[in-house]
Amino acid sequence: MTAPLGSTTTLGSSSAPASGAGAASASSPAPPARAGERMTTKVAVLGASGYSGQEFARLALGHPGIKLSVLASREHAGRPAAELLPGIDPRAVTLPIVAEPKALVDLLANGIFDTLVCCLPHGAWKTVAAEHPALAASPARVIDLSSDFRAGGAHPAGGDAYLYGLPEAFRTVLSGARRIANPGCYPTAATLALLPAAENGWLEEPVMVSALSGVSGAGRSPALKTSFVELEGGASIYKAGSEHQHVPEMERNLERLAGSAIAVGFVPQLAPMARGILLTANAKLARPVTPEEARAAYLARYESEPFVRVLEPGVWPETRAVKASNRCDLAVTTLHGGRTLLATAALDNLVKGAAGQALQNLNLMLGWPESWGLPVHGSPW
Repeated sequence: MTAPLGSTTTLGSSSAPASGAGAASASSPAPPARAGERMTTKVAVLGASGYSGQEFARLALGHPGIKLSVLASREHAGRPAAELLPGIDPRAVTLPIVAEPKALVDLLANGIFDTLVCCLPHGAWKTVAAEHPALAASPARVIDLSSDFRAGGAHPAGGDAYLYGLPEAFRTVLSGARRIANPGCYPTAATLALLPAAENGWLEEPVMVSALSGVSGAGRSPALKTSFVELEGGASIYKAGSEHQHVPEMERNLERLAGSAIAVGFVPQLAPMARGILLTANAKLARPVTPEEARAAYLARYESEPFVRVLEPGVWPETRAVKASNRCDLAVTTLHGGRTLLATAALDNLVKGAAGQALQNLNLMLGWPESWGLPVHGSPW
């Protein structure tokens, strides 16, 4: 496969590193370079003014293998990057240029970046790529954080087909990929919560999923329902049943893992917190499974996953424990004589549910250690 402009060569292994807190941290040392190898990739972030775009930029600036070259934003083009990234100290890092999205074609042609991370609202990347087919068909790597290509396929303007980028479930197809569709935050939590049960053939449909989400999951554009006065002091249900756009994604994942169709009912709930997802999944089991057997299966499945932690019996996930980390905490048991699965998950929707997972996928694309530059520890206060 031909390397794109300014690309790196493959380094290290795409296999998961050993589990444990020390296996994945923002201060992970750089892997040793072999003679002639380049250690950096040059990244442009499209949609850099949104929450996921800013979060990716923050993580990328701390990643020793990434040069953050371009922030693309219509609203902030031409302004200092420090204004776009208010949490960043410009004295400590070299900040990129802030450009109009339409400038990306020329910047790519001039070798300014070789990887494009799209952090746009759903549907927007398809539109931008249609307007600028040189981006869609370019040799640059593309990671799309929207739902535009999660069902697979390539953009009509050209380019490679998109692969679904949930490493813990589908890692083997992601190494060396040119196009990755980042999973949604709800489907990431739901799939990780149900993955061992699905792979073991335990699940009988339908599966019922409910989840509390922080308001950042709705994006940064102002809206009445996500304003402080409307949200503070309560929680609300929206798009309950099967109408939420993430239901087909959950069903595709479970079918791919289980080998047969599994219907999902979903109750998303908006909670008065900035970030985080707390998810509960219930399913009837095809055979009785004891709580001990269920937990042992989850421990075995996630033994080598640095970003999935199975909690001790009687301990349940909480969003604050995973805040600002790329970790998903799980707890599992069975009820009703082992005939009902109860699986729960917590993750940060902006990190493991978006930007952190995109960086995890980028590490896989480049053959770098998968946990390189990613935080495993939460920031509960």
